Amino acid sequence: MNRSFPWLVLLFAARCFGAPSDTLAVAPRCSLTIQTGLDTAWVFIDSCRAGGTPLTIDTLEPGRHVVRLLEADESSWLTDVISDTLTLAPSEHRTLRYSFERRVLVITDPSGALIFVGDSLAGTTPLMLSSGSRALPVSVEARENGYAHAIIPLPSGGSGIARAVLEKIWQSEPSQNLFMDGSGHSNRTGLRLYLAGVATIASGVTAAYFKIKADTRNSLFQASGDPALQSETHRLDNASGLALVATEIGFAIFTYFLLAD
Repeated sequence: MNRSFPWLVLLFAARCFGAPSDTLAVAPRCSLTIQTGLDTAWVFIDSCRAGGTPLTIDTLEPGRHVVRLLEADESSWLTDVISDTLTLAPSEHRTLRYSFERRVLVITDPSGALIFVGDSLAGTTPLMLSSGSRALPVSVEARENGYAHAIIPLPSGGSGIARAVLEKIWQSEPSQNLFMDGSGHSNRTGLRLYLAGVATIASGVTAAYFKIKADTRNSLFQASGDPALQSETHRLDNASGLALVATEIGFAIFTYFLLAD
């Protein structure tokens, strides 16, 4: 038998069906550049942490990808989370730039003051302001009956808390004091009314604080899948619920003292 026959068969097969390849064909990779207005923000792609911004990745496969960005200061409960979905074609390079929403919590002493942005009423303190589609102002104005109007500067650059202690306007001939009756003795009902109001406001602020913090931790859990973040979210939600119950009880006591007085 002619020993060259097998080689002739292989040569014929190669010409008819194509020569066998030692390697499988690999789809061209894609690249993605992500930028933010912050110095550093954490980037998660398809729930995997990819690094900090500015970031360029050139090993992505073509197709659909989910991108999440978290502000690097994870300890702050005012941090923002950005989520986006994109589809990359083979060999495509895309550059994306994101801007985080700026959040400022405005707090006054006493609380319940009206907050004005320009001539527009934004709400009462404690009040959360967010940049949304437009930038936040440099400052806001707080107005409360019996107190001098106050200009409250907002933190520049990022998120934060703006606080102000309102100055009491004293009357030259004050009317009968809330805590003094006609004989000059302490009015216990007025004092209890004041304490109940302070306790109600304090518990309400606490409930809002824990709720916002729980929402932030939940966003971090959704992005990273860390079970510790889920456990912390449940703990903060429970704390917020207890503070809310305390707020409702305090409001009921405050209403009772107000009507009794």
